[in-house]
Amino acid sequence: FGSSGRSGRSSWRFAMDIDGQAATAEKALQELQQAVQVASRGNRQEQLKQIASCGHLAQRLRHALDSYRLEMRSLAKEEQGNHSYRLQKLEDGLKQCRTQIDWKRLEAMPQEQGVAGGSAASTEDTQGPLSVEQVLEAADKTQDASMASIARSKKMALEAEQSGIATLGKMHEQDEQINRIGEDVEDIKANIVRSKKLIGQIARSAASDRCIQMLCVLIAVAIMVMIVLAVTGKDGGQLNVPDPVRQA
Repeated sequence: FGSSGRSGRSSWRFAMDIDGQAATAEKALQELQQAVQVASRGNRQEQLKQIASCGHLAQRLRHALDSYRLEMRSLAKEEQGNHSYRLQKLEDGLKQCRTQIDWKRLEAMPQEQGVAGGSAASTEDTQGPLSVEQVLEAADKTQDASMASIARSKKMALEAEQSGIATLGKMHEQDEQINRIGEDVEDIKANIVRSKKLIGQIARSAASDRCIQMLCVLIAVAIMVMIVLAVTGKDGGQLNVPDPVRQA
């Protein structure tokens, strides 16, 4: 019973925490909406200060919404429905306020003129706030510049992709060439082994041929010695040689 009671109190505290986060975000949105409504009053300097204050309030609301979202992730899925709806309403309110702040900033900002020599100085706006046509023209120019930048980025990405494909093709060719070189090296090793065997066979054959030649020379020398001994009669008649040889 004690553990279930502690679990119930923890769930109650967690519900109070997330409800507190939601209430804080809603209060921040109300303060931001009120500040945006009065941001166009007064002279230009006062308007800029009020718009800057609205920016700080919007940033504070953004932090509150992030905290609310983090708390909501810890809830069960069946408990997130109501909080998801509240969070979406707060997000929409923040977007609307940011849009109004941007418009009011465009209306309150003075025009800037460049000075020759690279220096710039801001001048007082004698023509009043920007008209809708001027704002739309500036927005069109910004959109055209963005589209051109996107096109350049796509072109660079395409060129990078083509370069990568070409590099992969060259790497594949080099891989095949390395494989062929490896096969050639294996063939050379096999040829070297066969050459060593053949050289050994030739060496053994040459050695046996020398032995035969030496044996023939010794036999010839022995025969000549026998003939000389028989002719000179120094063999004592023991050598079996023909009589014509002895008489010679």
